[in-house]
Amino acid sequence: MMRILLLTVAYIVATCNVAAAQMSLGLRQRMLTPIVVGVRRATMNSSQQRYATKSDLIQPSVTSVSRGGTAICDSKPPVKLLQWAYAAAGLATTAGWGTMAYTTIRDNQPAGAMMPCWQHPVFARIGAMSAASLILGSFASLAATCCESDAESWEELGDSSPSFRRQNLALATTGVASSLWVRFADVVTKIPGSNPVASHQSYSGIMQSRLIGAYGSAGLLGALVWARCLPEDSRNPLTWPKRIGDGVSKAIVSIAPKDVNDPVQVKYALITTSMLIFTGMQTVCNMPVSVIPSWTSRRLSRAFPIYTFLGAVTAFDLKEATENGRILVDKNYRYLSSGIKGFGALYLGARAGAICFDPSFPEHFGMVNQVPGLAVAAMLMVGLTLRSDER
Repeated sequence: MMRILLLTVAYIVATCNVAAAQMSLGLRQRMLTPIVVGVRRATMNSSQQRYATKSDLIQPSVTSVSRGGTAICDSKPPVKLLQWAYAAAGLATTAGWGTMAYTTIRDNQPAGAMMPCWQHPVFARIGAMSAASLILGSFASLAATCCESDAESWEELGDSSPSFRRQNLALATTGVASSLWVRFADVVTKIPGSNPVASHQSYSGIMQSRLIGAYGSAGLLGALVWARCLPEDSRNPLTWPKRIGDGVSKAIVSIAPKDVNDPVQVKYALITTSMLIFTGMQTVCNMPVSVIPSWTSRRLSRAFPIYTFLGAVTAFDLKEATENGRILVDKNYRYLSSGIKGFGALYLGARAGAICFDPSFPEHFGMVNQVPGLAVAAMLMVGLTLRSDER
């Protein structure tokens, strides 16, 4: 599967390079056309010039370039290959996240730090693995879009679903963020006041390379497809920050539902808002606030917001799909909706298991005990994910 993913990334890079070369060729041809015309006029006799048209004066080998010189390079996307690439990337990212959850939430992380009972890490890992549902739902939705698309160009593929470009960009962001977390895990999970300095996690060698490779290749796939599917007038990389900033700003002011009497629109608007709040709390707040909603103390509380961010993007896509009447029609939105529901089911199941079946609760949940109100509010908000998409 990883070989398919790398092959797809290589294909997209190659087509991008070909596109750039062909755009450059088209530009040179348009610049040289006046010179060619002048030279050929100079070599014609007077009778030839009298009846020569402009097309006669231009070299026949010069190919006309439409749409600003980029039509010739907008090749048909390999949708079948992309389906397999998204499947490989989804499995690789899920495996990477599972590895992080298993190797970070266990005894002797750091050496001598023991779990109070065997149930404690089990329910903590289940809660962390709720993010896997969001990962798989997102990649599955992109694969479904490719499966159902008959696009003749990359731009048409990007326009085939309103969520396609946004999900690719979100996965590119999560891939980069996850790679950075793996690289600096020893800093992010450092235990304050420890002497000598100790961390809950520190990756190196082959394990670090594999995790960064899994996350990085998935992120690169999302970034390349996003860039390849942009409209013709937005393919200049210098315009991308503006485009992304405009898109994020528009999304933020569009979170509110268009119809407050539609409970499904309201549901996804609230989920989007809560996921963004969770992301901000875990990213910028200090302990104990940042332990919500992950309940993983310093072990994964700074990694979990990577996927609550993905959850926010997914919920926003579903809100728009509800407003457009597509949520129960298009297959890609069904995958996104299943990812949100799976996240909620695993998360709430892990919380219920910790409260009811973990004998170390509540005395060994020190961080959560300091913010019980936030913990309850988080569970209530996540509970919205289990509501049906039927009105």
